[in-house]
Amino acid sequence: MAETSASEFADWAGAVSGKLGQRTENGFEVVDAGVQIFEKKAKEPKPDVAAAEAGVSS
Repeated sequence: MAETSASEFADWAGAVSGKLGQRTENGFEVVDAGVQIFEKKAKEPKPDVAAAEAGVSS
């Protein structure tokens, strides 16, 4: 499911949830693991404050 979601998005990020379990040789187990994939959308540029004030001045 996560692979399908990731392939559908041009730019994505993921989050893993769960509880830390037993240590292993390579790290640790994640108990009751869950993965969520989110589409990253481009942020709209903030309006230029100086340009906005110039248009409002009387």
